[in-house]
Amino acid sequence: MPESVIRTFDKAGRRASVVGAVRMSAGVYINFAKKSFERQLAYKFEYFMGVFNGLLFIFIFTSLWESIYSNPAAAAVSSFDRRSIISYAVFAMIIRISMTMEDSYTVIKVRTGAISMDMIKPVNYFAMCFSEMIGLSMYHWFTRALPLVAVSLALFDVTMPGRLSNYALAFVAWILGYLIMFMINFLFGLLAFWVIEVFSFQLMKYGMFTLFSGGILPVDFFPDWARPLIDFIPFQYVLYVPTSLFIGHVEGSQALRLIGLQIVWVAALSVGCWWMWTAAHKKLVVQGG
Repeated sequence: MPESVIRTFDKAGRRASVVGAVRMSAGVYINFAKKSFERQLAYKFEYFMGVFNGLLFIFIFTSLWESIYSNPAAAAVSSFDRRSIISYAVFAMIIRISMTMEDSYTVIKVRTGAISMDMIKPVNYFAMCFSEMIGLSMYHWFTRALPLVAVSLALFDVTMPGRLSNYALAFVAWILGYLIMFMINFLFGLLAFWVIEVFSFQLMKYGMFTLFSGGILPVDFFPDWARPLIDFIPFQYVLYVPTSLFIGHVEGSQALRLIGLQIVWVAALSVGCWWMWTAAHKKLVVQGG
């Protein structure tokens, strides 16, 4: 057999083995996400309570903004009008629900010692955590977020955007925002390798997220002196940016600029996660017989 033919078969064989390995690896992480999704299906009462709580919060926020914007002077100081602020309140809550994830995942594993078993598994721990959270978030997408969209369209003065560009930009921004939120949670979870109790750190993170993500109050309402601080931290890129792009509050070059900043944050947090996970490897001490 000619040598050129042998080389061709050899390259094809290596290519097939690489593709097979990638498919097998992807299948493992898809299975993690699937199992996470299926675990949530067992808690039917929690599902109904989640939908009720989401609807209750949407009702509270829309009623609050309706009351505020009934005063023409209040509406004059914002770039939102009454209709757009109601839409923002509804879709910000829905996007927040769709990004539901467990921020104590690593903390619990470190506390129980289960992290030692995960570290010897032939899988990437970061990717495993991400797959688990994707399964959890997909459950909330289909069982809470989408039903709340349907109910909100029927009960509140909101409509879906009419331009495809809004959906495309919001979809990209949602993915990037989700990655930012996951990596923030991952970094705070890794603190469990160094401190006994991380509750105070998580409480600080939750407070900053609640205040600066735009989930309750759009960042447009903050005073000018606070904007540099808000722009310096990543939380607005989780909720405010996807919601604003979806309802068309931010468009054109400004929309592309915000997505670019999201990409920068994803890259920076990726480096931070890699560095901190490498340091955690060196920090871990497992005792036993």
